Amino acid sequence: MKCFQASILPTTILLFLFLFPSHHLLANGGTMVAPDGFHKAFSAFANDPALRNANWSFYLSDIHAGKVLLEHDSHRAITPASTQKLVTTISALLMLGPTYTYHTALLHDGRQDASGVLQGNLYIRGSGDPSLGSARMDDTLALERVFAHYLKILKQKGIHSIAGNVLADESAFDLEMVPRKWLWEDMGNYFGAGSSALSVNENEYTVFFRAGRSVGDPASVAGHEPIVPGMTFLNQVRTGPRGSGDRVYIFGAPFVQERLLTGTVPLGSQRFPVRGSMPEPPLFFARAFREYLVKNGIGVTGQGYSRRSAALQGVQFGNPQVRLGEWVSPPLFEIAFRTNVASVNSYAENLLKTIGLVVAGQGTTAAGANAIRQFWESRGVDMNGMVLHDGSGLSPSNRITARQLGQMLEQVSADRIFPALYNSLPVAGFSGSLAGFFHNTPSEGILRAKSGFLGNVRAYAGYTTLQNGNLAAFVFIVNDYEGTPAAMREKMFRLMNAITGS
Repeated sequence: MKCFQASILPTTILLFLFLFPSHHLLANGGTMVAPDGFHKAFSAFANDPALRNANWSFYLSDIHAGKVLLEHDSHRAITPASTQKLVTTISALLMLGPTYTYHTALLHDGRQDASGVLQGNLYIRGSGDPSLGSARMDDTLALERVFAHYLKILKQKGIHSIAGNVLADESAFDLEMVPRKWLWEDMGNYFGAGSSALSVNENEYTVFFRAGRSVGDPASVAGHEPIVPGMTFLNQVRTGPRGSGDRVYIFGAPFVQERLLTGTVPLGSQRFPVRGSMPEPPLFFARAFREYLVKNGIGVTGQGYSRRSAALQGVQFGNPQVRLGEWVSPPLFEIAFRTNVASVNSYAENLLKTIGLVVAGQGTTAAGANAIRQFWESRGVDMNGMVLHDGSGLSPSNRITARQLGQMLEQVSADRIFPALYNSLPVAGFSGSLAGFFHNTPSEGILRAKSGFLGNVRAYAGYTTLQNGNLAAFVFIVNDYEGTPAAMREKMFRLMNAITGS
């Protein structure tokens, strides 16, 4: 719902821009000495025709001076896109601690006989580690390294064979891998991978395409990695113009093995990669681990099941008491780094459910969201208007105010965990979504921000350093603008540069 004309500035801001074009901006009783360039940049942005029917919200504060420098509709709750990951990662770092780790346990429910046969089932119990088996975060976390670690434990215990099943226990979280307000067009793609208490490979696989001979010809599937047993493809992908890039959409729900492939891949491609979401990561883990054990000399008489699939097929899922060992995740500050720099949605969803599990004993999206709300209310942040349907910001139904996120950025700056949060943000001109921008500008190497992007949503939130040397927090969210996303991005960048140059 459009509630205002964004090209019309609030009366207070208009008055000060008019009366003091090169001296002071007044906000919340504070003053800011700023060069003419900042006033001009803000006025130019606020009066841009692209914002005529938009909702937009802006918050800027000088943290060291303890002053809000400028606000524009900072109380208005609008869609934050991936800047919502800041709410999740800041809350996780504060509530769980930067050194919090996940433990993925290896257990069994039987007995080991004298010949080294485990008479019972082998279990892998997840605790919500989003980085398990992820080579993208660190090669030492790759799935084969995890399997090799567990294999070593089994051999050290003298287990040479398993007379039972390999069972993956994902019960620490609920079975709603995908938050209820996510869109159908998103959930089959890699960025719609969702959460699981036993995540693996960031809950993704890659499908490879071979383009046809001419534009418009069918493109064939040339395989997928890792191999997901039972997954099938209904392929409608065709060949697009040379250099047209990835225009493939993958449709499919959690626990459904069939994937519909649509769109185009560029002419000339022989093995063009497109990433999709795994239907059921715990089931994949159990089956892949069983296969790995057999290939490495440990016989397994049974099959691989997740807790869910075992229940559906009448396979007994016991309560294992014997703990053989565990895999320990990297500390939370490293997980937060990947969450923010690479904007990994599945990491944010796992973090949200982890908060719910630790604080309320429920590994659910709702429990995590409620815990975050209560936590920030206890710290004096007005949470009215905030609606968290997920932890990543992928849902267009999320709502947050710039003031809420700005106050979170301010509060965390005074906490011991601040370096972990600050270092997790993309750096202008160097990393993440800001790597290709801000070169030869005042913000290069100084401004750090999490970006957000959805259909007709652009957002940036983070920190920069003012010309007086003080650290500033800013939140900048625009919904329902006119024009292209690239054009709006450049307009927002100009104003962000003006902040750094102030």
